[in-house]
Amino acid sequence: MANCIDPHQPDIFMKVHVIYEHTHPHEPHSTSHIRLLRPLQHPSIANSFRLSYDTQYRSADVAIVERLWQPQTVSLEKVEALVEQIRRDNTCLIYSLDDNLLDLPKHRPSQKGLTLEQKMTIRYLVREADGVLVSTENLQQRLLGMNANVFVVPNAIDEQLLGKKAAAQPRNPSQKLVLGYMGTYTHDGDMMMVLQALREVLYKHRDTWELQLVGGISESSVLEAFAGMPWQILDVGKHGEYPNFVRWMQQNLHWDLAIAPLENNPFSNCKSDIKFLDYSALGIPCICSNVPAYQNTVRHWETGYLTDNHPDAWVEALDFMMVNHSQRQTIANRAKEYVFSQRTLQHTAWQWRDAIQTIVRNTQTARKNYVKR
Repeated sequence: MANCIDPHQPDIFMKVHVIYEHTHPHEPHSTSHIRLLRPLQHPSIANSFRLSYDTQYRSADVAIVERLWQPQTVSLEKVEALVEQIRRDNTCLIYSLDDNLLDLPKHRPSQKGLTLEQKMTIRYLVREADGVLVSTENLQQRLLGMNANVFVVPNAIDEQLLGKKAAAQPRNPSQKLVLGYMGTYTHDGDMMMVLQALREVLYKHRDTWELQLVGGISESSVLEAFAGMPWQILDVGKHGEYPNFVRWMQQNLHWDLAIAPLENNPFSNCKSDIKFLDYSALGIPCICSNVPAYQNTVRHWETGYLTDNHPDAWVEALDFMMVNHSQRQTIANRAKEYVFSQRTLQHTAWQWRDAIQTIVRNTQTARKNYVKR
């Protein structure tokens, strides 16, 4: 990763405190686990940090503030007070953002909770931070005008959460093949984009395929549009917190094919390929929108199927993958090999260490130069 120190250089031990985004109850969100807690606790960099995390600030060498911190109650005044407290301790302030929340489309349900004050809070934290950690180059470019020290650390899967998966049971000849989709409850627009294609293809293959959904859709009116199709919703139940959810996925997602539709807009174009990583780690081949999130990762017909975002293209992709078992299996095997050889924390956690150490060193240098003046 550009601007980072040599990963083989001896570690610099420091206290790092994560102030993670939370609602009620005060449990870390999935993004907190994926983007901060799992990487910074990974054994491969365990000697670099003494990690603590909470919903409030604690004295440390480095404080990392995540996203909106307190989405339901955050205010610019609260965040200014937090930053002032961190500055009083002469602590290095890092801001972590994994989504382009500044350009969240207005038609999305989650936009209802994103106020002008919340956007001002994001801009304030980006500008005030000694460094910013993001998941994609597009998001880096979006923020560089507000802070010159924006570091890209791509998402990765924590291989420690993926225990040995039980061998698949022989399929009952009368049992349908499964097309799946999972995601947070902010993807109504993405699913509406492929609804026409799904209806057409699932009707055509109604005797042999069914659709299963895990999250992804928040509005009942969108769910109603699936009426008449062979589909069901899988209930995560009490397994919603990320580490438990990964184990639940392994036990319950017996999918033959998955989809990762993503709209082409300034918000989605800053997203990462995490959905592809999740599917591939589970051995599920997937069809992905041909958009920036997947273009630099998915190799068409090798590790996945890239398709343009219009109904005819999605129909063609779904139809092809549904009837070609050998192609699905080949793609699944290659994608899983890619993830476990390149995109797990055992291979990438050092990037987190190096980015944080570089921000700390740059901050120390800047402060020394300021004092000399």
